[in-house]
Amino acid sequence: MPSIIVAILLFVGLGAIFAIGFYLNQKTPKPEGCENLLADCEGCRLATCPHHPHHKEGEKENA
Repeated sequence: MPSIIVAILLFVGLGAIFAIGFYLNQKTPKPEGCENLLADCEGCRLATCPHHPHHKEGEKENA
């Protein structure tokens, strides 16, 4: 029985750490020069990135 309580407390503690980290990350301002990534993005090898120019070309064709 005590092992179940320890496991529950462990999961609650990990969830709290995640929530606090997420909250603090949202409050952190973006570094200087990274405010508007869409203006300077020329693309990289990450085709799944939503800022990749390939996605912009697809939007132009669908519009």
